[in-house]
Amino acid sequence: MRRLHVVLLLLPLLAACQPQTSPAAAPSTAAMEGARETTEQERAAVLAAIQSFMDALRTKDTAALSQHVDSLTRITLLRPTREGGTRVVVMTGAEFIRVATQPNQPGIDEPIRNVVVHVSGDLASVWAEYQVRRDTTVTHCGFDAFHLSRRDGRWKFLNVSDTFQTTGCGPAWPR
Repeated sequence: MRRLHVVLLLLPLLAACQPQTSPAAAPSTAAMEGARETTEQERAAVLAAIQSFMDALRTKDTAALSQHVDSLTRITLLRPTREGGTRVVVMTGAEFIRVATQPNQPGIDEPIRNVVVHVSGDLASVWAEYQVRRDTTVTHCGFDAFHLSRRDGRWKFLNVSDTFQTTGCGPAWPR
């Protein structure tokens, strides 16, 4: 009998220790009805916009780069500090183009791979691994996170964020 009392007393404690899922954490049935997978056509259109931007970055084509950005675009660069922290640099699209196309530096060759694309209506999110290289030498690598919006039938960048590392990048990827 005594054991039964102890078990009954411990049940509420055991229940309180179990992981809880809040109702807000699980999507509602109505939200799931509107959700759908990204189509191959949507994925291809988003990746084509990113590739066009990367091609223009490599050739320092400011007119082509400008087609992908506008006054809403932000470029967010996460850079390591000497002290071991992270410095966050935020630029407008126009500022980034000005910096990336300086005449005294080569174009930025930044292929991406292992892309994950999500599209919902006029919003796209892309996560990808990248390398930056000059000729065949990899200078740094990391991950790009792209957020694009479809406006007037074109995908434009809302934000591009990236991480940065100079080690562990491996050899230059094949094109």
